Amino acid sequence: MRRASSSRTLSLAAALVVAASCARIEPPPARADGPHRIVALTVGAVDSLALLGELDRVVGVEADCFVPGTEGLVRIRNDDHAGPSQALNVEAVLALAPDLVIAKEDLRPALEGRGVRVQWVPNRTGLDTIVPFVLELGRELGAPDEAAAVLDDMHARMDAVRARVAGRPPVRVYYEAGSLGRTAGRGTVVDDMIRLAGGVNVAGELPLANPVLTAEAIVAADPEVIVLSPWSDAPEAVAQRPGWDHVRAVRDGRVYRVPERQRKLQYPSPSCVVGCEELLVPWLHPELAPVGAQE
Repeated sequence: MRRASSSRTLSLAAALVVAASCARIEPPPARADGPHRIVALTVGAVDSLALLGELDRVVGVEADCFVPGTEGLVRIRNDDHAGPSQALNVEAVLALAPDLVIAKEDLRPALEGRGVRVQWVPNRTGLDTIVPFVLELGRELGAPDEAAAVLDDMHARMDAVRARVAGRPPVRVYYEAGSLGRTAGRGTVVDDMIRLAGGVNVAGELPLANPVLTAEAIVAADPEVIVLSPWSDAPEAVAQRPGWDHVRAVRDGRVYRVPERQRKLQYPSPSCVVGCEELLVPWLHPELAPVGAQE
C-alpha cells in the first residue's frame, strides 16, 4: 500500500513538472516609451528599423543580416536566410531579454507563450504588407511621423519609376531564387518590383510565394532578362545549362546576378524600391541606365 501511495505521489509530481514546463508565459505589457531591446529576425524588419533611425533599440538580428549599423549585434540563426534551413534557437533569443521580437508567422509555434512580445510578419511579403508593417512599427516605437515619411519617400520613388518606364514594351523576366526553377510567385516583393520596373514575371500568375518551375517551362517562357539571386549559379553557368542557349536572355547576354551587398531588391521593406531603381530598371531597360553605369 505504501509503495502504491509513493508511486502516485511521484506520478503527480512528474505531471506537475510537465505542466509547469508547458505553461504559457504571457508577455509583459508594452513600455510607454516603446521597446528598447528588439530582436529582429527578418532582414526586412532590420532595414525598416534603420530607415526609421531606430537601430539603437536593436540587440539581435538574423544571422545573415548585413544592414549597415548592425555589425556589433548578436546574430541568431533561423530560417530567414538563403542557406540550409535551421530551426530557430529560441533560448538565444530569450537570453537577450528582448522587450519586442519581430518574426515571421511561421515562428509562432516556437515563440508564442514564451513571455515575449512579438510583432508578426506575414510569411508572404509584398508591397501590400510592407505599408501596414512599417506603420505598425512606427506606432510601436512612438515614431508614427517618421514611419509616414519613410512610406511617403517609397511612394514617391515608385511614382518616379513608373514615369521612367511608361510607354516602354513589357519585358519578360525569370527570377531565380537560389536554385534552378525556384522563383517568386504573385504578390511577393520580387514580383512586385518586376512589375514596377515594367517587367512581366514568367511566374507572376502562380499563387505560391516560392513556386518551382521546370527547366522546360523556363525555356518555353523564353525570358528576355534573367535575374539571379546572390546565391544562384553564376550567369556563365546558367548560360551553359542544356537547351538554355535558345533562351533570348542568354542569347542577348542579359543574365544578371544581384550582388549580395545590393540585395535591397529582395527586402520586404521600403528599400526594395531603391533596389528596383538601381538594378531592375537598367537591366530591363538598358536605355535608361545612367551613362557609364556598370552591369
